[in-house]
Amino acid sequence: MIKPDRYTNPKYSILNISAIVLSELNAFYAIQYDNLLNKVVIILGDEAKVNFPYALNFLYLLGKLNYEQETDSFKSNEVK
Repeated sequence: MIKPDRYTNPKYSILNISAIVLSELNAFYAIQYDNLLNKVVIILGDEAKVNFPYALNFLYLLGKLNYEQETDSFKSNEVK
């Protein structure tokens, strides 16, 4: 799903959602999954829910975020 086709809306692409997730993680120290999903939906709309888990997987594989199971939250790996 990272490689777009002619029907892919760039607004709801994994790369765009990942950029929004990273900007939210830079604004907060840690953010819970539901709160992060709600912020992405507010910014982009309900269509972003489909690619949201893929964007999180993409960022996790790149080493840009960590998942804290105890608090069900994400933290950025970026040094500020």
